[in-house]
Amino acid sequence: MGADSIADDWGARNRNRPWMSSPGQNGGQQHMAYNWLSKKVNSRADAVGLTPYAFAKVCGGCHPGGSIAEKDRDGKRYDVRQKAEPRLAASLDGDYHKADWVRSGVLEADCMICHMPKYDIKGRADQLGKLNYRWAATVGAGLATVEGSVAERQTPKLTYKPGAVKDGAVQVVPTRSSDENCLLCHGEAEVKKRGHVWGGRNEDPHSKIRCTACHRTSADHEITKGRSNGVFVRDDLDDPKLSCEGCHNARRMGAPKPVHKSIPASHLNAMACVVCHVRDANVAAVHTVDTTTGKSIGVFTNPAARKYGESMAWQPALFRLKNGKISIGNALLPSWWGSRVGNVIHPLTFAETGRAYETVKDHIKDDNGDGKPEANTEAEIMAMLDAIGRTMAGGRFAKLRPAYVKGHEVWEMRDGSLVHGPHPQASPLRWTFSHNVSGASRSLGAGGCSDCHGKPGGVFGTRVTVDPYGPDNKPATAPVWRYLKLKSPDPYPMQ
Repeated sequence: MGADSIADDWGARNRNRPWMSSPGQNGGQQHMAYNWLSKKVNSRADAVGLTPYAFAKVCGGCHPGGSIAEKDRDGKRYDVRQKAEPRLAASLDGDYHKADWVRSGVLEADCMICHMPKYDIKGRADQLGKLNYRWAATVGAGLATVEGSVAERQTPKLTYKPGAVKDGAVQVVPTRSSDENCLLCHGEAEVKKRGHVWGGRNEDPHSKIRCTACHRTSADHEITKGRSNGVFVRDDLDDPKLSCEGCHNARRMGAPKPVHKSIPASHLNAMACVVCHVRDANVAAVHTVDTTTGKSIGVFTNPAARKYGESMAWQPALFRLKNGKISIGNALLPSWWGSRVGNVIHPLTFAETGRAYETVKDHIKDDNGDGKPEANTEAEIMAMLDAIGRTMAGGRFAKLRPAYVKGHEVWEMRDGSLVHGPHPQASPLRWTFSHNVSGASRSLGAGGCSDCHGKPGGVFGTRVTVDPYGPDNKPATAPVWRYLKLKSPDPYPMQ
């Protein structure tokens, strides 16, 4: 997850993103929350980002512990070191700033998340929310109950359940990982990012194959994975065999070799398999993560949804990968606030954005009726930019230049006027589809060329959302052919 390469200057050296400290989630920017791990060395309190202490609370519900949730960047266990050096909590050390590791304990690696049937992941998360890190694994394993909360300055009391302790030892029998264990974390993550679910709402001929049949591991716990378009974590573990072509061309596990008799080779070379073979998007995912209020608020792929995971159809986006191939998935749009330094927009912390929002919240309305305020009109955007300028004056930026990253553009004030235009950081995070595959009989092309071509407003006329909410309160969209930079609504019309 990046912890082995953490360094305060990693982002500046590698990606021109000075706030990042590693290529993974442990030190990189949290792409669904627009947050990042605090630096080890800080010159002022308002420059401290998400400390490991807060990371354990916010992200530990899925992250199994160990690493930055157990030891500091000097390799020392947090609770042991802070007990010996209690003044660390008042320092600007990013590992200890405002932390109380002595009372909370650390979050050790929890093997049982993957190796215990019916592991209580919600019970674990409840303990993390209370800062009861030391007790979280015990509750998750169903061995005991805990009363009290470190967050409320209480001393938790652990009570083992009958039969949990025998002959002075806790009775835990690890098992092989099951699909249910994988889905404790990946189930929710896949719903939120891609709308992938298992259990009937989206079909998949592969659903009878165990997760570990493809995503194999050994005693080193290095789990093989397919290549992800959206996340760059341990790319050295990418297995080219974990792909449509990798399995079907080699007939792995009995996979039939595709023939595609009626599909031109040019199509196969230009498009990823999932463009034709993922036909169902029946579960609402998160289409935009908006930080305007100082919190991470999701906007859903179906406007009628009130939470992600609801059974509601939505239209995925077709987009180009870096290799030029066309793929399909959820193009997650940005909506966050920052300050321009050169050509780079530095994100604000949630606290910084929240302070600005509190001063103008009466002017930022819920224009689209989804129950969430959004800055979509010029007046609202200007109000937030002005509020950031006022509330952050004299702060961590030597020269404050407030900016709003929304949709495919950046909005900012220049010479007293609001201007906006494209920017690399305003590109969506494109979550490609990889599961929930439709069989050959339901794929595009099974009904002939007319499945895609020769239909007014067909595949190439499908609308892709490019801005979560425009000034008219509605999402701004563009047709697929224009989004893909093709020359016409149907570049290959039927003759």
